[in-house]
Amino acid sequence: MNNKIFNKKRKYNTKTKKHKDSYRKLFVQTFFCILIVIAIIIIKLFNVNSGNSAIKVVKYYLENDRNIKSDTLLVIDKISTKEVFNNLLKKESSKYIFPVSGSIYRDYGIYEKSDNIQVFNKGIDIVANNEKVKSIADGMIIEVGKDSVYGKFIVIEHEEYKAKYYGLDIINKQINDKVKKGEELGTIKRNNENLDFRIEIYENDEPIDPLENLEFTNEDILLI
Repeated sequence: MNNKIFNKKRKYNTKTKKHKDSYRKLFVQTFFCILIVIAIIIIKLFNVNSGNSAIKVVKYYLENDRNIKSDTLLVIDKISTKEVFNNLLKKESSKYIFPVSGSIYRDYGIYEKSDNIQVFNKGIDIVANNEKVKSIADGMIIEVGKDSVYGKFIVIEHEEYKAKYYGLDIINKQINDKVKKGEELGTIKRNNENLDFRIEIYENDEPIDPLENLEFTNEDILLI
């Protein structure tokens, strides 16, 4: 009698253990599925080709009765992580930094003057928070001069774009000098207690909106 009770109890424990193993396996599978989905989302953000490749691999293996852990390794193996991170680094390095921090008081585009005359502004005008002006990217100084309206300026060739930095007081660079992204170009001239700065961006000698066409990594410090 005791043996029968013992055997029944043992059978019950075995069944419970099988349930636990089944739940554990289900949890592991769910966990790895979530990891795969997250990985694909991240990859899609930075690399379309690798993201599509990952989706095809996952779809194939999900349609077949396979082990989810081994399939995860296969997906990782199929995806060129080196290519993804290289593209990510390339994307980060291709971004520009804003030359100053401050508040925009006149944006790019058409605006009306006090006499209702419409004027097209080829750049953006900023009241800066400090005097330092930095280069938005790597480039070379191609012009240094003085404008009757905006004062001293620097023109830098930044690969596909040309940037004009206006409102300078002290200029640290000369024509043909090479500059790095973030390198200090000079200081802004104080005008009635304000640090008025202006930048114009040109593509193929045509003015473009800097905030619309260039992706700035530190745009959040620009108080618009």
